Amino acid sequence: MLDPNVFGWVLAGVTVLATAFLTIAILSMTRPRRPSYPALDHVQKDAVLIVDRGTIVESSARARQGYGVRNGDRLDDVVQTLLGAQAEPALQAFSRLQRLGTELRLTANDRRDRAIEFEGVTEGGHLRVTLRDAVSGGAAEQQSKELAQQPVDWKSDTLAALLETAPLLVWNRSPDGVVNWSGGRITVQDKTVDAPQAIAMILARHSFGEQAADPVKRIRLEIGETDPLALHAVETVGRNGTVCGFAVDASLAASVERTLTRFIQTMTETFAHLTVGLGIFDRNHRLVLFNPTLAEMWDIDAVWLARRPDLREILDRLRLSRRLPHVTNYHEWRDKMVALFEDPEAVQYEESWDLAGGERIRVMARPHPHGALAFVFDDVTEQVQLETRYRHMDDLLSTALERLDEGLVVFGPDGILRFVNSAFHEIWETDDEAVNPGMHTRDVFDLCSRLSVETDLWERSITFATGEERRKVWTRSLTLATGRIVRARFAPLPGGSTLAAFADMSDSERAAQALRERGKVLEAAEDMRRAVLDQISHKLRTPLNSIFGFGQLLSDPRFGELNLRQQAYARGIIEAAEHLLETVKDVSELATLQTLSEEQSAELIGLDTAISATHDLLKARAANAGVELSCAEAGPSETLYRSALPLRQILFYLAADAIQRGDEGGGVEIGAYLDENDQITLSVFERPAEDAPTTAEHIERVSPIIPLVRRLAEREGGVLRVEDCSDWSAVKVICQIPLEQAGHELTTEAVS
Repeated sequence: MLDPNVFGWVLAGVTVLATAFLTIAILSMTRPRRPSYPALDHVQKDAVLIVDRGTIVESSARARQGYGVRNGDRLDDVVQTLLGAQAEPALQAFSRLQRLGTELRLTANDRRDRAIEFEGVTEGGHLRVTLRDAVSGGAAEQQSKELAQQPVDWKSDTLAALLETAPLLVWNRSPDGVVNWSGGRITVQDKTVDAPQAIAMILARHSFGEQAADPVKRIRLEIGETDPLALHAVETVGRNGTVCGFAVDASLAASVERTLTRFIQTMTETFAHLTVGLGIFDRNHRLVLFNPTLAEMWDIDAVWLARRPDLREILDRLRLSRRLPHVTNYHEWRDKMVALFEDPEAVQYEESWDLAGGERIRVMARPHPHGALAFVFDDVTEQVQLETRYRHMDDLLSTALERLDEGLVVFGPDGILRFVNSAFHEIWETDDEAVNPGMHTRDVFDLCSRLSVETDLWERSITFATGEERRKVWTRSLTLATGRIVRARFAPLPGGSTLAAFADMSDSERAAQALRERGKVLEAAEDMRRAVLDQISHKLRTPLNSIFGFGQLLSDPRFGELNLRQQAYARGIIEAAEHLLETVKDVSELATLQTLSEEQSAELIGLDTAISATHDLLKARAANAGVELSCAEAGPSETLYRSALPLRQILFYLAADAIQRGDEGGGVEIGAYLDENDQITLSVFERPAEDAPTTAEHIERVSPIIPLVRRLAEREGGVLRVEDCSDWSAVKVICQIPLEQAGHELTTEAVS
């Protein structure tokens, strides 16, 4: 059922349209007469009409008084009004007269059975139509006088004409439904309904009871299932107790109602999915529309909101539930909110409400049609928290970058300097006025080129920062005019930005130079040591050999007999010489062995050594965790060069992770060998305790080390996988690396 207010608006609109059409008709009737039309003031006897394009533009006094004709009326309407149901032949004749100029002469009876004679001829560009009574001589004059003396029943004529042409149904019936009289017909979109049909529908659906309390009953009727014809019927009690009624076409109002209903449904469905609260208040400050989010945000029962409370009631309830911001004078603040309705077209209200619970609500009010206001309530608490955290992280990052020893400059995608820290000014000996955010890359690097010895890299730096070069990290060493040695590093950042980092390497270079010089000194000392050792060995061995030789000669009986004491002295000399010679030999071999050991320990490592070293490093950790740590049976020993040392790192990570994950009573076995496919295989076999079974999928999901080791293995050209063993609770982690990727120089020499 259409709301009475809505129907009133529709009826008012129809009234306005009718008034407009009536005004246009009046203006058309009162427009100036064309000077070519003949004057009819001298015609007294006959009713003469001048018709131009179907409209009566001139009429005689007899036509106006005797037939009710007025200038501006349509000729067809006048004929229809006069003749009623018998007007069709006359209308066709007048149509031929207007189209073909055929002279017209016919006689027809009007509604009061008065014979009227019509004559029509063409005159220039218009028609001249004459109406007279079809009676000859004095009888005609007498009849005309009698008719003129009789009062015209304008009320009956008007009602009869309206019922013939207007879309209106009128009836009179008894209270029990017997139709006393009815008339009229309504046709809309090929659907026709008459008064008996309307009365039957009214009696089937409604009863005219309690007439004293409700003397007028308004009824909405709909005829048809699909796209029904809507009627608005009104019935009231007549003087003699009968029921008088009429019905008009209400299709437009029904269409407006259906459109409005669909619009409200669409708006309701749309508002229901909004994440912001929406409330629309009419000109009387009452809530007419809201979405579920608003009820949830206010923590108010939606049923209470559906009762259409006004803004004051809602604000008072929100104040009781502490869902309003704290204000010094609440009543004054509430009056300011209500005062927004004084000039709704100029309202641009926007404010943030900080609630007691820590929420922040952004409230906006905007004009709505017909003096209403639409309020939008957006909960921006999370957004404010994110902005606060972002600002905190931004400040923290800026502070951290400011504390770095490296000089940093960051350029945006457009090549404009966005950030520079104090270390940059310290390294380059500049200040905030020389280099500051907002400068272009070219200006910054042009200044750097003037402060450094090298100038060939700055053009490349500019093209790198502005995106004109393939963006890949690159470094370069610089020498500043102050003598400092700086390492410059240029790296791309997300979004097209660029980072340039400058590290003062002066101390490091000096230390490296000192180390290089010391290395040279140590090499020279080593050479000297070896030379001294050779000299000592030569100078000691030569006399010792002489002493040893002469001692043997003295003890030889062929060169003479010695007494017992001399023989004892000779043997003592020989023994001392042999001992001293062995000592010199041992010292020389020890020095040579130490040098060889240092060279070999810096380059060579074996797989069996890697296993045993990992076992020694982790056995204490395994003992503390109650996990049994063991090594797999060693295969043939392989010796790998230093470039294969990441294998030890992988093995250590996997074993430590298994121990960390293991429970008391479990076991971990580590192994490393070269398989038949020339792949170095590192394995960690994990055997959990009986009450703590595990699976490969579980380890993949919970272990933070597995992804790290997988990336490490892939960097070495290998793969890592986690497998379930035949034992339902055992898991094995295997890392395989191709032999050629383990090191460019790899041998399989047996370790003696």
